[in-house]
Amino acid sequence: MKTFRLVQVRLVQDEYGNELNLPVELLDGLIISKEHDNEWLLEMLVPTEFAVTLHHYLNKRILLLAEAVITSPANRPAALALTFTSERSLSDHHTFVAEGLMLMPKQDPTKQVLDSLISEGVANAELKPSFFEKQMEQQQSFSRSAFTQLVKTGSFE
Repeated sequence: MKTFRLVQVRLVQDEYGNELNLPVELLDGLIISKEHDNEWLLEMLVPTEFAVTLHHYLNKRILLLAEAVITSPANRPAALALTFTSERSLSDHHTFVAEGLMLMPKQDPTKQVLDSLISEGVANAELKPSFFEKQMEQQQSFSRSAFTQLVKTGSFE
């Protein structure tokens, strides 16, 4: 198993299609690869006042689409379908554990994004910012689609 620092978490959507756009108030966190079928374990230390929000999702065992930034704030967020599995109260903090699947496309979409921009006539100085913007849009679109498929069928492609 590999362990990484969890820098940011944002809850994007729940299994019922409700938009959340809820940043988790992280004091500290870890994300651990279970090295089995893209399964991950997240441990999040949050302030007591924020625990009420996460406690709701824990009690209902709601599947959530989340974005997690790993290791460095400069990294792009990774999409996860996760469920909160436990909570532990500390003196003035709470620890929440979630388990989830990393939602990643089977093929790298980089060439498709670049081809799309070239066919749109984007060039020179506009290419780099347009590339990263379109790549992020495509990643978010894939994440939402994969999450919806996971909710409906129990798996994603």
